[in-house]
Amino acid sequence: MKKSELRKIQINKLKRFAKTEDKKIEDTILLKKLMESDLIKNSQTIGITASLPLEVDTSEVIAHLWDEGKEVYLAKAENDQDHTLNFFHYTYMSKLKKSSFGVEEIADPDAMVNNHLDLVIVPGLAFALDSHVRLGFGGGYYDRFLAKYNPKTVSLVNSQMQFQHAEWPVENTDIPVQTLITTETH
Repeated sequence: MKKSELRKIQINKLKRFAKTEDKKIEDTILLKKLMESDLIKNSQTIGITASLPLEVDTSEVIAHLWDEGKEVYLAKAENDQDHTLNFFHYTYMSKLKKSSFGVEEIADPDAMVNNHLDLVIVPGLAFALDSHVRLGFGGGYYDRFLAKYNPKTVSLVNSQMQFQHAEWPVENTDIPVQTLITTETH
């Protein structure tokens, strides 16, 4: 299946799932598993995206990271030809604005940028459990960032985002996520 076709299917599936109680339950499980992980314990600077309603809710993750004394950096896709992604220091005092993608981003152009992060929580629409490749939203922002900076990576993967194998074409520019946190109990 083409990536563009699967993206449409996944976006619709995730929008429907976002209206259910199951999504809230799964978000809570994923948050708990992430916060209890060594990845969080061993990281001080953490990059994250402000989630869209169809994604795993990152607002609780961010609040917990602040409570743990972690430095949080919010992703911002730059409107350039290179599809650059930068991470801006994010505190409870930061002012946010919606990007053209509908994602909340830091509004202050003078906010500190840190792209050399201990950990990046990578968003996506679909994840292959066997290879850890992901299907993102299609701009290549994260793959370019990960290829350039090579941070530790983790993704929060609810039941609707899980695929046993990639059912989409995987290109050599697609960077697998190192750790997938799922709602499964093993």
